[in-house]
Amino acid sequence: MRMQIDGAKDSETVSIPAWCPGFYFLLDYEKALFDVNVVNLAGAKLATKKLSARSIHISNPTKEPIVVTYRIQGNDGGLGFFRTHVRNTSAFINGPSAFLYAESHMTEPHNVKFNLPSGWDIGTAMDHDGQGKYSAGGYDELADHPIQLGRFVRRKFKVEGIPFEALWVGDPAPNCDVDAETERLRRGSIPAIKMMKKVPFKHYTYIIHLEVGDFAGGLEHRASTCIATGNAQTIHLDELATHEYFHSWNVKQIRPKILGPFDYSKQQRTGNLWFSEGVTDYYAKLHAFQAGLTSESQLLDELRNEIRQLERSETRKKMTLEQVCQNTWEDNGFGGFGDLSFYNMGLVSGFILDAAIRHETAGKKSLDDVMRIAFDRYALPQPGFEEGALRDLMVEVGGPKLGPIYDTLIRTAGKELPYSQLEHLGLRLTIPGKEYVDAPFSVNDKNTITKVIGSDTGLMDGDDIITVELGGTDSLKVTFKRGGQQKQVVVKARKYKATDMRLVRNLLATTEESSRRVEWLKGSGG
Repeated sequence: MRMQIDGAKDSETVSIPAWCPGFYFLLDYEKALFDVNVVNLAGAKLATKKLSARSIHISNPTKEPIVVTYRIQGNDGGLGFFRTHVRNTSAFINGPSAFLYAESHMTEPHNVKFNLPSGWDIGTAMDHDGQGKYSAGGYDELADHPIQLGRFVRRKFKVEGIPFEALWVGDPAPNCDVDAETERLRRGSIPAIKMMKKVPFKHYTYIIHLEVGDFAGGLEHRASTCIATGNAQTIHLDELATHEYFHSWNVKQIRPKILGPFDYSKQQRTGNLWFSEGVTDYYAKLHAFQAGLTSESQLLDELRNEIRQLERSETRKKMTLEQVCQNTWEDNGFGGFGDLSFYNMGLVSGFILDAAIRHETAGKKSLDDVMRIAFDRYALPQPGFEEGALRDLMVEVGGPKLGPIYDTLIRTAGKELPYSQLEHLGLRLTIPGKEYVDAPFSVNDKNTITKVIGSDTGLMDGDDIITVELGGTDSLKVTFKRGGQQKQVVVKARKYKATDMRLVRNLLATTEESSRRVEWLKGSGG
């Protein structure tokens, strides 16, 4: 590696980051840094002083350009992820692991050139001039553009006129149907753009490593993501891809103030990672559904599973969600503290807040509006939001009742969560041990009866339910279609005690609640 600092001052400090944005844990990048040599353009050695394991001070009395040469050990697991990986067919650079930064030049333009073996290609979302020079507006941008080098399969497509590409890296080659899997990525890339209306990148790159090393999953970047998964015949990245992709809006643009511009020298604590990660995960599931990659029943089952996981947490009884976010640096960086994940509780909180906003505004507003307003206010180059700004924004969009709901979810430990808000989306969450009144049948995603419970109801499998109205304490008026004809029967309501947790369509939902569910599933992007 060769780093040249033009416009150098008489005193410069050069460092390697202590951490990588998106992974909230101190890393040991300095252990892979070797053979650092500092000279001027004429090759004369400059005096240096080691300030720490990660930083050196350079004396440059003539203020000439400084040249720093060094080596990075490319031994990251798999095909690379958090660090740098090199093998004879490919190489991967995660910016913070390989690019040193000059502390007094962080916001100046950075340019990169590569000297590659014959037959090797370059894949990155970084801007380039077509002549081999790649450029970034500053170090933050440079570090946030991972670089894939070597031999790989490239597929290009467009979404709403914006160029995308997917880089499929396998050794020796991908085992999956690259075209079919790329089509799923294309479909999954549509809902976020339609919802947010504005796009924070000129082009977007999916880097898919078909080999698992120390980590399986994805890491978000400003205009790209790197995903590590097995080299299987069927991949279906779906919600993993929609999660990392939506980060281009939420955390890369809509972000806590402390998360950009970055201080790479130490932990950067915020109580809002639940929003950056958990709400992103909430939208990942919605967007995968809206892209046609999952079904309504799959979506509801996954949301139910998230609630079930949250209810099993012991940490939630002792720590608030804000506290868990603040303390994640001490708990391996993978999203929480103890047994409470801010991905998990952040997702559930986003779900409940969305339902509450839709109800309090009679369907005129939703969490989507919060996201769009936040993007307009906090997207780069504007500063990120202050620690208390999200609560204020929820109240601004959803009204005063959102404040106490927010406090219960985010700032309170051990309190029963307001799951009743989900009823406003025409959904029913059954809690084991509680009693419920329901229709004597179950339906599929199309509201078609799949199972009739009991006899003498006048209903049968295959009937298409139109409405179910509570006629009294124990009777229901059911309007349905059978064979093209509309019919109506009065049946006895089913009363039962739940034995498990389920999240399903509430067959007794009001017309307004049912409308809210349709709007929620459709999304504001249409």
